Amino acid sequence: MLRVTGPLMAVLLLTICIGHVAYAQPALQRPAGAADIREVVAGFQALFTCSAHFLMQRPLEDILEVELVDLQPFNLPPPQIDHTRQLVRATHPDDTQVTAVYRDSMGCTLLPPHWREADAARLPYVGFPAAPDLSEVDFPTGDRADPQPSEALHAVLEQAFDGKTFGEQTVTAGVVIVHRGKLLGERYRPGFGIHRGYRTWSTAKSISATLIGIAQHAGLLSVQEPARIPEWQYLGDPRQAITWEHLLHMSSGLYSEGANTNALYFAGQDVISSATTTHLEASPNSRWKYANNDTLLLLRGLRAVLEDDLSYLRYPYDHLFHRIGMYHTRMETDHLGNFIGSSQVYTTARDLARFGLLYLNDGVWQSERILPTGWTDYVAAAAPALPRETGKRGYGAQFWLLDQLPGVPQGTYTSAGNKGQYSTIVPTHELVIVRTGVDPNGKTWAHDKFINAVIAALD
Repeated sequence: MLRVTGPLMAVLLLTICIGHVAYAQPALQRPAGAADIREVVAGFQALFTCSAHFLMQRPLEDILEVELVDLQPFNLPPPQIDHTRQLVRATHPDDTQVTAVYRDSMGCTLLPPHWREADAARLPYVGFPAAPDLSEVDFPTGDRADPQPSEALHAVLEQAFDGKTFGEQTVTAGVVIVHRGKLLGERYRPGFGIHRGYRTWSTAKSISATLIGIAQHAGLLSVQEPARIPEWQYLGDPRQAITWEHLLHMSSGLYSEGANTNALYFAGQDVISSATTTHLEASPNSRWKYANNDTLLLLRGLRAVLEDDLSYLRYPYDHLFHRIGMYHTRMETDHLGNFIGSSQVYTTARDLARFGLLYLNDGVWQSERILPTGWTDYVAAAAPALPRETGKRGYGAQFWLLDQLPGVPQGTYTSAGNKGQYSTIVPTHELVIVRTGVDPNGKTWAHDKFINAVIAALD
């Protein structure tokens, strides 16, 4: 047996200690995944550049002007795109470098602070075939469409891009109008198109809820049952009273920083440390509080129910996206393979129109039932902890309810994301209205006004 003594032992111990300090630093963990935006601007820059460039094929010049316009006050140097390694590096004001890595079927993932670029090989990965050529297949199952908007609808499409009619200084990326299954109107900002889109932001929440509905349809769970969160399975843990439905309704009662999960989104924190470690502030279903973590917990529970990481990584694609033709959508993960399904989905306006059509058609796609019977009514029913008020939006199960806004038809509901991402279902008019945007901070898209204008043009 080899014995190591004296100076050699000292060298080995020093090497181990140095390696531990340089390589195995603890992961960044913040309560509820929150952080000040000033702490995460480089991660924001790296991640947005990575997804927009590699996934949506957009040039850096336009990314700087559109996706990164809100970072201009921080005077960061431009991000560096490495095409050979398919990653993006960004530099924080304190000279710390942040890296986002692209994988063709997974989108982009931000490396955590304690990883090096060589660790990118450790990122979760599952391969899918390339998107089929659907250019000769009619929309919505394919890409072939020849929208012929009426003169009135054409005028509304023009107004959607004028930066004033539906909100001063708003910037529309794409609009798709589908009436009775037919694509009637469509328009895009330069740099965007039928296969080039943008981050959904919180429209991803509606997509995540849909995955839960699909799982219920498959008999994997019931929304009335306690959510299956492995980190809560200790004797006497009061969080075991939280059901899937409480999470769907944003009524978990858990502590959170609301929509602030910047450490998770842009600093490399993982879903488990950010979403599963918070305590109860209120009894489940006794209050409504919009919280990214409630959505993240839905997908954490789905991973536990599936009991197979490969099945989990394939689940959105096998059971939703590819079944309804959303071939240009990616649901991105953290470095541990958890979907960041509260915000981090990249998609196109047409894919969001397909998503809206699934709901307009009662969860049935091309004669195949994908969602449980009654699920579309369920997500559009008001969360018990948030009573409806005239003139205000309501909330259902990860969808917003719009029919208390002026002029908006009864039963209208929508996904909704930061900077103006909407896939809106208007059942009374057999209508899906998609608007995607890159509205600068502080600028608000008047979505109710836009819905009314579209309906008036159709009438």
